[in-house]
Amino acid sequence: MTVLDIYHTIRSQILRAVVKALDDSGPEQRVALKTHAGQERTAIPVHYPFGFGAHVPLDGAVTHVLQNGSDPSDLVAMPPSNPGAARLGGLQEGESVLYDSVGQRVLLKSGQMVEIDATQAVNVKIAGKPVMTVTEAGVQINGIVQASGDVTAGSISLQHHVHGGVQVGGGTSKGPTS
Repeated sequence: MTVLDIYHTIRSQILRAVVKALDDSGPEQRVALKTHAGQERTAIPVHYPFGFGAHVPLDGAVTHVLQNGSDPSDLVAMPPSNPGAARLGGLQEGESVLYDSVGQRVLLKSGQMVEIDATQAVNVKIAGKPVMTVTEAGVQINGIVQASGDVTAGSISLQHHVHGGVQVGGGTSKGPTS
């Protein structure tokens, strides 16, 4: 077998395909494809790395398909992509991003910070129960807030503020003066 034969054998194991349909209803995502040769295939399993998943926008979605053991009936698809659907570019070296088709993102900025950009809200849940919601209007926390340091509102310190008009007994003092 020549080097060229080996090259063609390996190359024939990987097919490029256009994603025509996607079924994400079961434990394994499956796609219907049209390969470079115009062959249509259905119910091809998609293999994602553990802990990751996506439902790619179909208009323009592409993938690569591997033929296991040169068997065209034993196919597996790589995670599909959609090169034109809101990909976040301009990343700096060492940065990673998780994004969706409308531009929401979780950006890991090379050991400096985590930036979350959502269109409406960020919901934090523990054991399926909401503990914090962040919206443009503000932050809602469900539970007890504890601080080990000082807390300020405007220029008023929770630990170091003073009250005017303090009276002995059951009287009411004025609010904090700063």
